[in-house]
Amino acid sequence: MKQITITILNRQSQYGIFVDKGLIEKLSAVVDLSQYSKIAVITDENIKSLFLDRLLLVLPKDSVSIILASGEKSKNIKSIEIIWKTLLENRFDRKSLVINLGGGVITDMGGFAAGTYMRGIDFLNIPTTLLSMVDASVGGKTGIDFGNIKNLIGTFIQPMSVIIDVNFLDSLPEREFLSGFSEIIKHGLIKDKDYFEKVTAKSLKGFDKEELVDLIYRSIEIKKEIIVSDENEMGLRKLLNFGHTIGHAFEALSLETLNPLLHGEAISIGMVAEAKLSVLESLLTQEEFEKIETAIIDAGLPTGVSGFEIENLIEKMKSDKKNEFTKINFTLLKNIGVGVYDRNVSDENLKKTLSYVAK
Repeated sequence: MKQITITILNRQSQYGIFVDKGLIEKLSAVVDLSQYSKIAVITDENIKSLFLDRLLLVLPKDSVSIILASGEKSKNIKSIEIIWKTLLENRFDRKSLVINLGGGVITDMGGFAAGTYMRGIDFLNIPTTLLSMVDASVGGKTGIDFGNIKNLIGTFIQPMSVIIDVNFLDSLPEREFLSGFSEIIKHGLIKDKDYFEKVTAKSLKGFDKEELVDLIYRSIEIKKEIIVSDENEMGLRKLLNFGHTIGHAFEALSLETLNPLLHGEAISIGMVAEAKLSVLESLLTQEEFEKIETAIIDAGLPTGVSGFEIENLIEKMKSDKKNEFTKINFTLLKNIGVGVYDRNVSDENLKKTLSYVAK
């Protein structure tokens, strides 16, 4: 079993992240559950049929299950109200624990609900998708979508622990599995060129479980290196937003269509776009851009999508949380493995970039 301890400097707090096969069955040996007065499991309709019973077997018999609708469209205040109401009706107190079992939607919502119930109770994340294992479940970002803007309402609250069981990936649909690799690729692009080359050196399906444990572990290490001194995204943590300013715009607009993009698919398009923008802004070489684009294509991820108006994408980007003084802030690449943040770009270059990916 691999373990990473994250220490948040400005809070003087720390928590463990555990990565291995078969960790659910060993949960009580990894985390002390006896300290909690009550336990609730938050999950969705899809995950319920796959993993909930396995988790309940290792929890106290009076544990409460909260089942929410699946998908990004459920990531709203109504779902949070369901959680709060259930906790209240079951007399959860400040010594209670919430366990979030699911993908990024569940860990984002469950963390937000737990962090605001009675001004904050402990929560533990058990991510079930590759994307949530390397991204959403780690780092303390929680929240919901509002006004058709992704993650507009939320806060930074750290989990008490994160349990990553790679056996969950056995049941993950191929499209979801590939989607998760977008964030893994991103970590290499912004911080570790050797890691980028390692994860793109062969077909994603060619990695066995031991290799996946190592890849997930290294991705979390990279994220840890970035967030420990900047929990609230005032500086260095903005590196993690590479691909997200443009990617979130595509993702949000796609939710209004019959064929919504998965988060990782939108981010892969966003990474191609923001790498292209890096070239236009004289930061990244054309050769490096082509290497990035080819790697994303070879990974089976999209590099563009049709049916989106450039002006609509720009309008959506103007609502991005990272903007300041009405300026759109981008995280771009100086080289493969070297990201730069708080970059403003010319309108001309932004439109050229969007024309490239909005095919």
